[in-house]
Amino acid sequence: MDSPEQTSPFSVRSRQIIHLSIQMLALAFLIIWCFQILAPFFTPIIWAAILAVAMFPMHQKLKRLLKGKGVLAAILMTVFLLIFFISVISWLGFRTGSEIKEEITSFQEGRLKIPPPSEKVKAWPLIGTKAFQAWTQLSNSIENFLQEYPEQIKKAGNYALELVTSSGKAILIFLVSIIISGVFLCYASESAEYARKFFSRLINSSRFDISAIAAITIRNVVRGILGVSLIQSLCAGAGFYVAGIPYAGIWTVLCLILAITQIGIVPVTLGVLIYIWTSGHTTTAILLTIWMIPVGLLDNILKPIMMGKGAPVPMLIIFLGSLGGFMYSGFVGLFTGAVILSLGYRLFDVWMKEAEL
Repeated sequence: MDSPEQTSPFSVRSRQIIHLSIQMLALAFLIIWCFQILAPFFTPIIWAAILAVAMFPMHQKLKRLLKGKGVLAAILMTVFLLIFFISVISWLGFRTGSEIKEEITSFQEGRLKIPPPSEKVKAWPLIGTKAFQAWTQLSNSIENFLQEYPEQIKKAGNYALELVTSSGKAILIFLVSIIISGVFLCYASESAEYARKFFSRLINSSRFDISAIAAITIRNVVRGILGVSLIQSLCAGAGFYVAGIPYAGIWTVLCLILAITQIGIVPVTLGVLIYIWTSGHTTTAILLTIWMIPVGLLDNILKPIMMGKGAPVPMLIIFLGSLGGFMYSGFVGLFTGAVILSLGYRLFDVWMKEAEL
């Protein structure tokens, strides 16, 4: 017969607590282990989910046109997106690469000449005098310029190499993401239902549809930030190409990056316009300036329309979430930041109204 100490409620509770603690520790260990196994795939999977959510309405329209063949619609969209992305990257890469190769060949053969700067360069604010001196020295003798600034040239070369390497890695990840997004679209209905059940289970509410808020926010960010940035950059790149600006491909890519990060294409545009106006091609400079004015204002017109369409939260919340998310975690943060801040705003709004979830 057990003693009172052996059967006391305190002893039973202690054994339960220890047993529960071991179970929680084992569960935490399992979750962390699963996380580490899947960690290398998180970036392409997140991008694939973003692409799938953004393309879902178009997929449904194409599915209806194909009489319910959702898998065929997903394959066609994936192939089209791959061809488009590879074509744009190839055009930019080949054009920029050929220009750089031509300049290297000209330098090795002693044919590379930098035109001297105009006196107008001295009038540039803050950097005018130094820019004029460096440009003049570069135009007089490239070899002497390279010998005088060896450390700066080496650092710039290393930075350019790192940039090319990281860009190549990002392009490869994005190509993989496009393929994975096609798989998601093949199972679009199942994926959407799974997302609804997961978020419903997470927040335990049938009224607060997190998956719908996330989907609308992602589509608005794709249209309002990525879409507008791509249109604006391609328009700017077309102007650079027609005007004969050297390294038009590089400047176009730089415009795209600055537009996505919400800095805008103004720094690149100003540099290009200064170059074309000081190079003596007056007619070309006038035409390029006329073209770049509406291109520069394009985002101010399209972005409010694209980001505010059907948004579950004010456009300012989505914009701040995208900008803050980018500063916090890079390009993926454009979407995750907007989604998280939108959800936080909706929860705060419910709390302020003293409503039940």
